[in-house]
Amino acid sequence: MRIKYGGMMFGNEEREAINRVLDRNYWPLAEEGEAMEKESAAYLNVKYGVLANSGSSAGLLALSALELPKGSEVIISATTFPTIFNIILQCGLVPVVVDAKVGTYNFDVEDVKRAITDKTRAIIAIHAVGNPVDMPALMDAVEGKDIYVLEDNCDGFGGSINGQKLGSFGHVSFTSFHAAHIVSMGQGGGVFTNDEYIAKNARMYRDWGRQANLEQRENTEYLSLPKDYNPRFIYEKIGYNLSPLELQAAMGRVQLKRVEDIKAKRKANFEYLYEHLQKYPLVMPEWIGEPSWFAFPLSYENRGSLVRHLEDNGIETRSMFAGRIDAHPAYKDADYRISGALDGADRILKESFWVSVHPSLTQEDREYMVSVFDSFFSEKE
Repeated sequence: MRIKYGGMMFGNEEREAINRVLDRNYWPLAEEGEAMEKESAAYLNVKYGVLANSGSSAGLLALSALELPKGSEVIISATTFPTIFNIILQCGLVPVVVDAKVGTYNFDVEDVKRAITDKTRAIIAIHAVGNPVDMPALMDAVEGKDIYVLEDNCDGFGGSINGQKLGSFGHVSFTSFHAAHIVSMGQGGGVFTNDEYIAKNARMYRDWGRQANLEQRENTEYLSLPKDYNPRFIYEKIGYNLSPLELQAAMGRVQLKRVEDIKAKRKANFEYLYEHLQKYPLVMPEWIGEPSWFAFPLSYENRGSLVRHLEDNGIETRSMFAGRIDAHPAYKDADYRISGALDGADRILKESFWVSVHPSLTQEDREYMVSVFDSFFSEKE
């Protein structure tokens, strides 16, 4: 038996959606892409969505769209996926690292408040494995300040706090539509916001820096270019090429219809594991709101022996992202600042991991997972 933590639930409807696009033999984003952007934004109850080719690219677009002054500080949890830390450096900004808490695997808003300086221009709130950051408290903390809040909702699409969807609290959010995540385009991501200016910038940075008004017929704005120059090929930004394919958007639209069912199945699997594993000396997850669980996070002092036992018995595990991002060799010469002690992140680096709550799990799978934990701890007695 093999219990995988991720993988897309791909069926006939997704296949038909892909074939519909293949039959048109048209690859760049078009009507399917536009519909996916609108439908996923509407699900989050925000005005604008911009698709990207990955969650990491979506994060880069979201931060780039803010056009923050070089050298500005961006506060982020020490427990993060590396590409999300990387985008801060890639935009010429300075990461400010605060602690993450064992159990939630998120930063504490009080630690964020202490990290704010007159150089702070943004905060990235990471909903680790779908577990919500306390967004109401975070938005209160930045009220009246010139600080943007970005939500890294790659893991938690569909989660909510007090009925409001994650990804709609901050000034801009981004998510992943990777095959392992809640809603899948195979590989993909999206930027979401209520701010027209941010959405327009994100779209320009995605599409080579091309100017956003594609309805113009002639150039009336840029005197350095001929008047008859096609405005579709006027470039206002130094951009990227980070667009997904039309067939991915078509598949994503099918997946989006299933998000509530996917979320409910993940929740049921999470609750089963929570009920049956809390008798053991494991640090169990803590949460607020209504998460859309990507995985079941755990911490254990002797993680190595437990993870080996699980993997030897066919249960796939993953460490908790980078654990403590500044401990990795890529950043030994990077310009960043640490705010406060990182004791929680140190523990996460050494003790934390996750197992599957994938919606494909059967009752037999769940019972098997618990039995493998049982066998490990019975040997310890």
